[in-house]
Amino acid sequence: MGKEEVLAEIDRRIKRLEAEIQMAEDRIRYLEEIGAPVRYRALQRKDYTVYYLVFMGVWMLIGTLALLLIRNRLPYSFNVPLLPYIVIALILLAAPAVYLLWSGREKPKTPMEEFEERERLARDVLTRFYRPLREAVEKDDREMMRAIAEELLSNPVLAGSVEEMAEGDPKLMAYALYLYSNYSPELVEEVRETAGRISNKPLKALLSGLVEGSEG
Repeated sequence: MGKEEVLAEIDRRIKRLEAEIQMAEDRIRYLEEIGAPVRYRALQRKDYTVYYLVFMGVWMLIGTLALLLIRNRLPYSFNVPLLPYIVIALILLAAPAVYLLWSGREKPKTPMEEFEERERLARDVLTRFYRPLREAVEKDDREMMRAIAEELLSNPVLAGSVEEMAEGDPKLMAYALYLYSNYSPELVEEVRETAGRISNKPLKALLSGLVEGSEG
């Protein structure tokens, strides 16, 4: 495959991501017009579980301390094990933090948040990967390709966006760019194997062009 075929594959991915961004923006605009964010906030029920746990913990702790104080002031002694009450009180006081962490992870996203996240992911892949890649392929800039590969490996946000948008395996994509930018004839078999493994079509086309050139 020549440069034009690779650029055509990249352009197809760019158009798909641009359409994804436009669709997300349209849906966000529509939800804002109908007041969906306000409605979703209004529908969310107030969760008083944390307050109940704190109240019970404080109540038991105060009760235990009061019992300890009373026991020390009485003229006679009585054997009431206070340690279990103290432990339970401390557990109840720590429970709100655990509950907040758990409920925060389990909280489902609203449709507005899902569209915003989808837009962010698509824009990230478009601006940080495909547009720089197109420029690098068009200019045959091997140094720029190495920089893109390094970005895929060192930037977890970009790598996560690539995976979430189903563009391929970021590590394998970075390896493909390194292979292309450092290509020599003795690497042809490694290039052929990587081209067979990679799912990203623009990079597959890029490596396939090297293989076809070596066979020609």
